[in-house]
Amino acid sequence: MKNVSGIGARVARGAAVLAMLAGGLGITAAEAAPIGVPAATTGAGKTTLGGEVNLLLDRDLASASTEAESSQVFATGTLGVDDRLDLVFRLGFGDVTVTSPTASVDTDMGPAFGAGFKVTWATIKDANLKVGSVFQTTRIRADQGAGRASWSEYDAALGVTFDTEGGVNPKRPRTTEFTLMPYGGFAWSGVDNGVTAGGQEDDSFGLFGGLAAKGRGGFGFGVELRLVDQLALSLGASMAF
Repeated sequence: MKNVSGIGARVARGAAVLAMLAGGLGITAAEAAPIGVPAATTGAGKTTLGGEVNLLLDRDLASASTEAESSQVFATGTLGVDDRLDLVFRLGFGDVTVTSPTASVDTDMGPAFGAGFKVTWATIKDANLKVGSVFQTTRIRADQGAGRASWSEYDAALGVTFDTEGGVNPKRPRTTEFTLMPYGGFAWSGVDNGVTAGGQEDDSFGLFGGLAAKGRGGFGFGVELRLVDQLALSLGASMAF
């Protein structure tokens, strides 16, 4: 394991950059983006560009029998501040549907944006494991009738990533076309519901799990499922530079 104080300094530096960017975008919370690999994997000074499709299939709200659904399409970018800290950005479009026993509210497709960071807290080389966290925010703003509404959600997650071919040791030669990285963990997620009056999240704690793959040429793709606090499915692909 690396020195914890050094990691903390890098996290603080990344958080300060994120706060300035979030403030510039006017971000106040986050929509149900995937957690992704719960550790920094881009590499110092490297970037990735890609895309995501996210489907929030069901999320119960605190109001009786009220449920939310959402779909989003994002262009994504990741910047490796160093080997243990990544900044993540999203820009795209999304919509929201909130259903209750008395009414159903649908927004139009509107702009969606977000930012976050990933940090690796520990690397267990003998087991090819990384322990890390994800902190992120995203937001949808869409037309609803004669006005404009926002639906937001924010995430804090802790999880483990298993690299099947020793990605934590870059000197080890790759023997397959793709390196597989199963991952999973726990997430806390909160809702800022601007679509309907009231109706915050019914459950804040959930589980997430997924499978990411990295190819020889820098191409990667993945799939993720979130459960308990929400039912959400995400698909994504990226290219590293």
